[in-house]
Formats: sequence, C-alpha cells, structure tokens
Amino acid sequence: MRVYLDCLPCFLRQALEAARAATEDEDIHRKVINSVAGMIPQFSLGLRPPEIAQQGYQLIYQITGNSDPFHQAKVEANRVALALYPHLKEVVANSEDPLLMACKLAIAGNSIDFAPDFDYGGINNLVETALAFQLAIDDYKEFRNSINNSRYILYLGDNAGEIVFDRVLIEELRQVRELEIDFVVRERPIINDATVEDAIAVGMDKVARIVSSGCDAPATILSQCSSEMLRLYHSADVIIAKGQGNYESLDEESGNIFFLLRAKCPIVARLLGVSVGDAVLRALSAQRSLPAA
Repeated sequence: MRVYLDCLPCFLRQALEAARAATEDEDIHRKVINSVAGMIPQFSLGLRPPEIAQQGYQLIYQITGNSDPFHQAKVEANRVALALYPHLKEVVANSEDPLLMACKLAIAGNSIDFAPDFDYGGINNLVETALAFQLAIDDYKEFRNSINNSRYILYLGDNAGEIVFDRVLIEELRQVRELEIDFVVRERPIINDATVEDAIAVGMDKVARIVSSGCDAPATILSQCSSEMLRLYHSADVIIAKGQGNYESLDEESGNIFFLLRAKCPIVARLLGVSVGDAVLRALSAQRSLPAA
C-alpha cells in the first residue's frame, strides 16, 4: 500500500501523541510538530505509510531524547493481557472450532493500541469482542488448508499486549499438526510494537523461536530486513502477518501470506472493501485491485 494524501494528517496526529508520551514539555511538543510538518513536503507518495512513520519517529526520538516513550505502556499491556491468558485458553478449548476461535482472538487482540485515552481495562473485553464479531473478509478455509499442508510458519507480530493473543494462536496451530514456527518482532522499540524483550515477557519463547526482523519500522519492510529474516521469509510455507502496518508493507509482496487485522483507518478499510473496525482474515492471493489514490 502506498501513501495517500489522507495519511498525512494522521502522521501529524501520531507525532503529537508520541511527543506527549515522551515528555511533558510543550515547547518540545511544538518543536516535534513543526519538524514533522517540515518533513511532509519531502515525502514521496510512492513510499509505504510505515516507511514514512519510521522517518517521523526517528526524528521525534532525536528531538525528545526518549527512544522508547511507550515502554511503560507496553509493560502494562503485556501484564493485563497475560492475566487474561488462562481465560483465552479456556475459550479456545471450549469452542466448536478451536483454531478459528484462536484466529478471532488474535484479530481481536489487534485492537490494542496506545492512543492517549487507551483503556487498559478494555483488554478484558476483547474476548467478548471475538465471540461477537463475524469476519468481514473470511479466508479461514484457505488458511486452514494451508496450515494442514505446512511444515514451517513465519509469524509476523505486531503490538505489545496483542502478542499474548498471538501466543494462544501459535499454541493452537501446534495442535493442528507438528510445525516449526518463528515469531518475528521489531529490531528496536518503535511506538508500541513488540520487541524481543516484550515477546520473552509473555512467554513467547516457550512456543516459538523469537526472531528480530532487523527492521525498526512499525511494520515488516522487506528491503530493510536482515538477510536471515529474508531467508526465513522466502522459505516459509505460510506467513501470518498481524496488524495494519504489516498489511500496508506487504500487500504488494509475494508469498503465501495471511493478513489478520482490524481495519483501523478509512483508507485501509476502503482498500480492503470493509468498514472501519471490521475484522479481517485475508489471503494475499485474494487481494482485489486497489482503488486509485
């Protein structure tokens, strides 16, 4: 997915949120906004949104002197989600189709985001969300068939807190058949995206090998990934890509990719042909022609 003009105001909003998370100094907030706004005319609309976000966050961290402003928020999200883990396992075990329920829970977990008014208590409601929603794009049959014929899965993670829900899905994948699974995280902290530290904190190392992508963008940008990560990507039988950022960076790539996400913005929702907030399990092979910018 390439950048649309409608994306630009969102970059400014996110910049202000990150600046406020990094410091209470309003003069620095103003400097951040002025600096990011000054970058916008230089951005190529041929870039993907996570590539522009990466440049913006690097500038923000330089200005504020805080390279991980969402650290405590990530710790708290992991803590709250881990407390829910036994209930998640129970819901999956008692469902008619445990793998489908685990997928829905993983997609519901993608709702975890760190806006200024983010309610950690709302994480506890995500189980009810998963039980209630229907998949607006439902390629579960293709997903299940691919898993049944796979030996190696590369799972591209997204946010802290959310990765507890990913752990539940990975554990259920292992119930389907014997699999080798690698779980991919960001090289360094960026926004609320999961790092190696976060993955270990939720016990991901007990169910999958944790791999750094080598990329510190808020998505998996293959041109920036390590050679080892690229080797794994091209050798995977199935790639599970969590979250909107990974959709934005990989929708034009090749591979047996399944996107699991909530459509969080109008542009992505329109490209997918769904409504904002809808749950999506989409095979890359099922992509439609994209609307013009």
